[in-house]
Amino acid sequence: MTRRFPVRTLTTTGLLLAVGLLLPMVFHSLFGALGGRTLLPMHYAVLLGGLLLGPVAGVFLGVATPLLSTLMTGMPAIAILPPMAVELAVYGLVNGVARRRWQLAPLWSLLLAMMAGRIALGLAVAVLGPSIGLKAEPVAYVVSSIATGLPGIAVQVVVIPLLLARGRLERSVAER
Repeated sequence: MTRRFPVRTLTTTGLLLAVGLLLPMVFHSLFGALGGRTLLPMHYAVLLGGLLLGPVAGVFLGVATPLLSTLMTGMPAIAILPPMAVELAVYGLVNGVARRRWQLAPLWSLLLAMMAGRIALGLAVAVLGPSIGLKAEPVAYVVSSIATGLPGIAVQVVVIPLLLARGRLERSVAER
């Protein structure tokens, strides 16, 4: 079975990919390296992609955004890239499934995706870490990433549902 993606979905995916690449550059130039780890700018595009476009586009954005960013800018570092790509792919997948298939409200989809993504991050560090030279204890790595990223998580939980308020953004991207 061939799956077709409407032009609007492809265009919005491309736009979110561009946002996912540009936003970290802006945050890093304004706030330094700590701005990326604290405010999590790459996550916004992936989380929005899953909510607006579904799980397939969400997973694509979750893998492509950090990969292209590493190739273009060196951020995230190559040792962090595989676990981060897994984390972001799970964000996009769970957000898309929770919103599209389970019909959860954006806030609940977002919170569920954030929890699943952090669990996937820990598993990725445990499984992939030794082979890529990442010498970190998985639970400590996840706890540290949550503690460092709390400001970004708080902003995401407030801003993303506000962007989707009253369905305006969702309706403009809808595949009708």
